[in-house]
Order: sequence, then C-alpha cells, then structure tokens
Amino acid sequence: MTKSIVDETSVKIEENVEPILVRELVPVAKQCSECQAEFGCGVASAIEQGGCWCQDLPAIMPLGTLSDCLCKACLAKVIGVEINKQLDAAGSPKARLALAEPYRHQTELVENIDFTIEDGRYVFSEWYHLKRARCCGNDCRHCVYK
Repeated sequence: MTKSIVDETSVKIEENVEPILVRELVPVAKQCSECQAEFGCGVASAIEQGGCWCQDLPAIMPLGTLSDCLCKACLAKVIGVEINKQLDAAGSPKARLALAEPYRHQTELVENIDFTIEDGRYVFSEWYHLKRARCCGNDCRHCVYK
C-alpha cells in the first residue's frame, strides 16, 4: 500500500519539528507618561485575552498622537478632549451621530468620556447621549435630542 503525498509531507514535517519556546503572556509594568502612576499594560497578553484594556476605549485618535502609554484615567481624559474636538468639527447633529455610531456597542461607561462626576453626581457627556442614540427623558444637561 502506498502513502499519499499529504501523509509523507506530514511525516516529514513532524520529524523535523523543533521545540517551540512558549512564553508566558503577562501584563507589562508601565508608568503613565502623564501622571507617573504605575499600571499594567495588557499588550503582551492581548493575543490570549482578546486585547488590551485600552482597546475598550473609543479608537478615535490618530495613531502616533501619544508618545507613550497612559494609564486608563489619563488616556480617557485625552480621548474625551479629542472626542469633543471632533464633535465640534462635525457640526451638524447628523454628522455628530455618525461619529458616535461605530461605538454604540461599547456599553461600559468610562469616566471622562461618557460621564464626569460633579458634586457626587454623574453628568453624562454629549458623547454618551450620541452613542445611546435616543433621549432618556431626564432633561440631561448635555442632551442632544432637546
């Protein structure tokens, strides 16, 4: 009985396999370039866990805007400022809605992007309301549907 070409190739590959080094994927200790706080950067474990925590934030900034990693709080502030700039530049309500539409699936609220806390109260941002895509009827300060 003769072996098929696929079987012979498989045998040759298996015979010539060299051991593969398996590296443990762990978060990398980083220092925020803004506030100097230490935090865990998840880029090293991104493959295993489906991505770094920073990938949960809106990807609204051009690549190369930051010189180094920021902690979650500082990155959220920078992204919040950039979002407001882009909303102002968008102008029309329809263009503003279109800017937020790709991020509607991001349901986790992020301070300084979706809300701020003032006198112990949550104040939802225009961005949050645009992502929500409808009025809640609570007469919110930044409601875009009034």
